[in-house]
Amino acid sequence: MAEQEKTIDDCWNRIGVWAKGNRECPKLKQVGHCLNCEVFSSAGRQLLECEAPPGYLEQWTEFCSGQQKDKNTQAGSIILFRIGDEWLGLETRILDEVMSIRNVHSVPHRKSTILKGLVNVRGELQLCVSIGRLLNITRGEITGANIVKGVYERMVVASYHGVKFVFPVSEMRGVYRFDLGEMREVPVTAMNCSVNYLKGMLIWENHHVGVIDQASLFPALERGIL
Repeated sequence: MAEQEKTIDDCWNRIGVWAKGNRECPKLKQVGHCLNCEVFSSAGRQLLECEAPPGYLEQWTEFCSGQQKDKNTQAGSIILFRIGDEWLGLETRILDEVMSIRNVHSVPHRKSTILKGLVNVRGELQLCVSIGRLLNITRGEITGANIVKGVYERMVVASYHGVKFVFPVSEMRGVYRFDLGEMREVPVTAMNCSVNYLKGMLIWENHHVGVIDQASLFPALERGIL
């Protein structure tokens, strides 16, 4: 067990997407997110295959058989990203993957401002859309020289009730967990975008984060590409 632990380097916490400082890992440019990296996958397999430490099973057996305390709050999690100057969140359960920017192929005879075109995702062509246009988000001021070193545009692949879309984001910050009690209604003046597709708002590092309502977003995207 000790030898296996020594061989695992949690680079995702040091130089990857969960690093507190600059995300300096050179692999991020190719894979887009640590979740897509073979180093991260290999470390996960190592941990699953290694033997449990002494007393581990007994400790968890005692914990699970004991009386559980009631909790007044429920946990939620979102994938946190920025489009233009606006911070937004989408439930992690509908996230398929995060990838680097790919070429978008235009669709002939389509005049939709929402539909950007088609993008290749693991050998399959998927619809690429602009959430920013749907939410009336401008490109913003956080561009060019204002972008922090190590911040790159990404593409997000998300699925909801069998419908899959790909959309570009200006910056990806990973998974953010919160108590549902933290979510507030969205004041009209809090976000510089349409609030019709938001189900709540969170405060993260002094930023207003609009939590997207996928039940409204995906049907609107489907209508918008026609």
